[in-house]
Amino acid sequence: MTPRRGFFQSIRFKLLLVSLSLLAIPWAGYRYIQETERFLRQTQETMLLGTAQAVAAILHNSPAIINSTRDGEQADAGIPLQYVNRLEQPIQLDGYTEDWLPYLGNLQRYPAEGEWLFESILGEDAGHLYLLLRVNDQQVLHHPPGSVRLDQGDYVDITLGAADGVVSRYRMASTAPGWVTARRLPAPSGSSAEPIGREDRIQGEWQTSERGYTLEMRIPRYLLGERIAITVADLDDPAQPLARRLVSSTGDGQPTRLGRLVRPDPEIGRLIGGLEHENARIWVVNNQRLVLARRGRLQPPEAVTESDEAVRLSPLQPLMRLVLDQPSEHFQDDFTRSARLEGGEIDAALAGQPRSRRRNTPDGRAVILSAAWPIQSSAGVAGAVLVEQTTNRILSLQNRALEQITGTTLLLFLFVGLAILGFATLLTTRIRRLSQRIETAVTSDGRIQGTLSADQSADEIGDLSRSFSGVLNRLAEYNRYLEAMASRLAHEFRTPLTIVRSSLENLQSDPAEGDRQRYLLRAQEGIERLGLILHRMREATRLEQQLLQTELAPFDLGALLEMALEGYRSAFPDVTFELDRCQAPVIIRGAPDLISQALDKLISNAVDFHQPGSAIRLILKKTERRLVRLSVRNIGPPLPEGMERELFASMVSIRKNGASEPHMGLGLYLVRLISEFHGGHAEARTLDSHSAVEFSLLLPSNPTDS
Repeated sequence: MTPRRGFFQSIRFKLLLVSLSLLAIPWAGYRYIQETERFLRQTQETMLLGTAQAVAAILHNSPAIINSTRDGEQADAGIPLQYVNRLEQPIQLDGYTEDWLPYLGNLQRYPAEGEWLFESILGEDAGHLYLLLRVNDQQVLHHPPGSVRLDQGDYVDITLGAADGVVSRYRMASTAPGWVTARRLPAPSGSSAEPIGREDRIQGEWQTSERGYTLEMRIPRYLLGERIAITVADLDDPAQPLARRLVSSTGDGQPTRLGRLVRPDPEIGRLIGGLEHENARIWVVNNQRLVLARRGRLQPPEAVTESDEAVRLSPLQPLMRLVLDQPSEHFQDDFTRSARLEGGEIDAALAGQPRSRRRNTPDGRAVILSAAWPIQSSAGVAGAVLVEQTTNRILSLQNRALEQITGTTLLLFLFVGLAILGFATLLTTRIRRLSQRIETAVTSDGRIQGTLSADQSADEIGDLSRSFSGVLNRLAEYNRYLEAMASRLAHEFRTPLTIVRSSLENLQSDPAEGDRQRYLLRAQEGIERLGLILHRMREATRLEQQLLQTELAPFDLGALLEMALEGYRSAFPDVTFELDRCQAPVIIRGAPDLISQALDKLISNAVDFHQPGSAIRLILKKTERRLVRLSVRNIGPPLPEGMERELFASMVSIRKNGASEPHMGLGLYLVRLISEFHGGHAEARTLDSHSAVEFSLLLPSNPTDS
């Protein structure tokens, strides 16, 4: 009994392991998507560079760009431009920075190198210019109450240049934290520090901070043109007013030179508004990287984001979130409301070379692709166009494609796995059934107790079943041969042994001289019969050994048949032999001696069974299947029905008992061995007239025989 094996040693488990090759599908899909992502990124980069180039072409020699750059005199002096942020919400003058939080990234420090004294930021709405100052002062010295002069403590000077060229100078000094009003000073060329009057239109709030103080001011828009200077005075010792430290936004502490105000230009914004893309942002900067216009946004509105996320939900998304980087529309934008843009692509564009750059957001949630293109003017590069867009859409498409591939693969893997499992179960069932049938057909002591019906399927298991069936049938035939041999030997040996035994007994009981000689002759006849039986058995054994050593060679079977026919006529003078053959040579590849021996057995069998006075015909012809048929036909008793194939088995004989010579049923068995050795087979049949029997050898013709 075959031991029952576990699932992990079965064919089903091995086929399931083979089905794991389906995992190559998502891997190949992932590789393909990576290449697609690289192509999409290149396409996105090309698109952004094309958009930047188109905007730069529109702004070529734009007056707004040229006017926002330094003129020659200021460029030599190195005076920085003052950027004015466009305020989205009104500023409340309270001396605190909460209202300025979105714009604090645009603070400018003075001096720019070393320890800074103050930092400032400008903002503007429809009617006012707002100024926020954060002064770094460890010892804040307020103006003494009642003093006429405003230089006996810390103060801030604001110098404004009107559109008509008139320069006005104002000072903000506080006797204590709180509300302050500007005092108008003499012209910048004067040396007096005494104010010449109040300017109630310029107001502010002075508040002490941890590092010094904060001053928040509001200036009516009509009081200034396009120039401004901010000067901060730090006085630590009232007794030494000349030891104060002066730092100005113009760089030298003197308000005689004013910096130019630079603000976003609505006309530039209108020009670039028609070129913005969805979830893309366009910047226009001058040659000092100050932002002149901005259109678009990188993050979609909250409502759109939430609706998109609701649509994109899928059963695999929680799993994919653990494996893949997910696009996020909620990320920190390092350029939000920036007044000055920094980056390698901007540096290259201001140097005249278009360039793109890919950067991660500060929180690492998104990747932003930016492309910069120079804006040319007659004087050279006047600014640059920067176009930005996140790669979230590409990442979203990639993740969605991976989700689809993964989902399809899982479904395919489930389907194929179940199909393979079912197919493997079918195979193992058929194999197990075949094993059970084989075990049933063979007893535990090795005896074959039944035949094995062959499976009719055309697959390998069917071939295996038919092979086992053939093997078992041959083993059954061999067992029958052994059983028949024992019975036949017992039967054949019984008669000569009885003759010998009875002759010996008679010799002992009858001493007469005449009878003694007769008994000896009968005993000798029995011994010769025993010798003949042994000879025929040795003949069969010798033939089987001879087949292993015989080499095949081409010869003419027709010529061999004619030579043999002469010998048969001499050996059997009372029998008439006829030959029916084709005139052309019949070439086969074989052993002439073996063919002659098989023919002798067929002729001997035909002589024994032919009707006296009838002829024995030898027929030689070619068939349509490149076979040669050699037949021996005689008129005689028909073959027993159903015995046509059994006659060629070993130890099978249909002769009647009592024949003069022993017949072991080996003659036709030797004929079958010889025919199979030559690649053919033997046939026996009763002809339609039921008065003739034909035994045939079907042998393959020589391939070279035409």
